[in-house]
Amino acid sequence: MEDVMGIVDDLAKMQADVLESIDNLSAEELNRPNTIGKWSARDVLLHMAMWDGEALKAFAVWRTGHDYDWTYADGYLKINACWHEIAEKMSEKQVIQMYNLLRGALIADMSGITDDVWKSRGGVPKWLPGIVIEHNEWHLAKLKAYKASLSK
Repeated sequence: MEDVMGIVDDLAKMQADVLESIDNLSAEELNRPNTIGKWSARDVLLHMAMWDGEALKAFAVWRTGHDYDWTYADGYLKINACWHEIAEKMSEKQVIQMYNLLRGALIADMSGITDDVWKSRGGVPKWLPGIVIEHNEWHLAKLKAYKASLSK
């Protein structure tokens, strides 16, 4: 399906843009608190990785012919806090690896879904644009603005 491949292409481009937005930032700049709201650039990257992981889970359920139950996500602030606490000891390199791993897995997963499955499920899930495109675009804009504020 053409619109799906467009989304996959957008995700791949966004991944490259995210990596460019943190390229050449020092460890101190990546970890500096309160630079993007109360978060650091590292926190934002972790957050984006977390939601890519949630999208992967949702696709696993969606492929079976069921709708994913997103009601748990009402507690997203607690989910974010838990992820950040768990990943607190990860190095910057590990955080970037996690982001790349989950984004790459999401791209591969979506690319591997056959047209027949997309059609049988009624096309792109309603939650997809908001969770993996709009949400990421919003955070990417914040990362770019932060990097620009550093004159990098």
